[in-house]
Amino acid sequence: MVLRVRRLRCATLACFALIVIAGFPSTPVHAGAGPDTLADSTWVDRWKLDNGLDVTVRHVPGCNAVAVVVAYRIGRNQDPRGREGLADVLSDLIFTAPAGDVPERTRLQINDLRPLGWNVQVTPRFTLFSEVASVTQFPGVLRQAATRMRGVTVTDSTLARSLRTVVREQSERYVGSPEKTLQNQMREIAAGVTDEDLIRRVSGRALRELNAREVRDRLRLLYVPANAVLALAGNLDGVELHSLVRNLFGDIPGGTTLVEPPPPSLAAGQRAIRRAGLDHSVGGVGIIAPALTDTLHPNFYLNAQVIGRLCSEIWGPAPPPLSVRFRYPVFADPDLVQFFPPIAVGETDADQVGVAFQDAMEKMAITVIQMKTFDEVRENNQWLFGGTMPAPLLERVRAYSGNLHTLGSTLAVRAMWGSDEFWARYLARFVKPNVMGGGRWTDYFQLPNHMVRLLVTPAPR
Repeated sequence: MVLRVRRLRCATLACFALIVIAGFPSTPVHAGAGPDTLADSTWVDRWKLDNGLDVTVRHVPGCNAVAVVVAYRIGRNQDPRGREGLADVLSDLIFTAPAGDVPERTRLQINDLRPLGWNVQVTPRFTLFSEVASVTQFPGVLRQAATRMRGVTVTDSTLARSLRTVVREQSERYVGSPEKTLQNQMREIAAGVTDEDLIRRVSGRALRELNAREVRDRLRLLYVPANAVLALAGNLDGVELHSLVRNLFGDIPGGTTLVEPPPPSLAAGQRAIRRAGLDHSVGGVGIIAPALTDTLHPNFYLNAQVIGRLCSEIWGPAPPPLSVRFRYPVFADPDLVQFFPPIAVGETDADQVGVAFQDAMEKMAITVIQMKTFDEVRENNQWLFGGTMPAPLLERVRAYSGNLHTLGSTLAVRAMWGSDEFWARYLARFVKPNVMGGGRWTDYFQLPNHMVRLLVTPAPR
């Protein structure tokens, strides 16, 4: 079946690009210039140590904790051919293996050590470690983060444990819950990963010959301050941060800065897979985004958020096993926007997932979109790009460690992907986008060469 493409009527959707808002106040910050107070009462600072470690901070007055985040510019894109999954193994070792006077820890133990939360995240472009500490715990947690950056002890036993962890997580990522399958395999389809490649990852075959010496060499080469960002977010009142960070991290050998390889190009594609234990078919559509560095990306992100909101309204709540109708975690994977439309009972054609998405787009063509919708998206999302936080979010960050963790992680990734000047320009475009034709994005979201379609169907009983 040929996927339908139709140029939508632009009269009502023109506001996707034509509305010009006066914008919200933003405060560009400059590395090394000292703290800069924003209109939401938080202050930001960013500087670089002599060894290359990039440090970025957001102080939240009245917060009850501090998120300590260390991120490296190394992800799955750097895995050598035949060593797929290596970045995941290294991340587990960095976070759990013994380091200096810091003992080995299991993930179950970390739950007790960091009851406010922790995370290990590996993406195509970066690896991120985060621990949320109480204000009193913060200095000790920061010291441990520095100790781990100096190097962990890799033995045959610690490597074997990490290999078991990674093989289990790879299986959960690609053949676990239907929702995880949709979210993760959709991107792999776009990157040209074959079913055989996925089987190698899930089975762990690509890592069977991995040895402790190879791991130690790669850790020493890549996971160094010159390739790292330290982000701190939370209550930093009264802390002399420059001195504290310099004393803990400043004498760690900087290493060599990694030149990030060109990311694999994403391309349209489709796949239908079967899953045992599933009662009904579920599907997803991925829209390949412009590059984050494209000057059009801020407007694309704005439109994606509005389209996602309207799709969720048209489709209604996501039925189990799905939890959402739309996701665009721009600081985890800026290259792919994901939608999860309703799927007809018994559907087996992945092409129909795209048709269901386009049906929603056609309904939007006769929907009047209020200007306040765009206002809300700008106001609620500008903090991602260095702007102020809306008051409700600020209160959640103060009260809930999960929100604080998100703030710290976003701070780290933003520093990895651009200078303060870059993000100031991005933010200015986001809150005050250029005028452009309404058909630009409605056409963009419908073109088959921008679509990745994935259908997961029940396996025969």
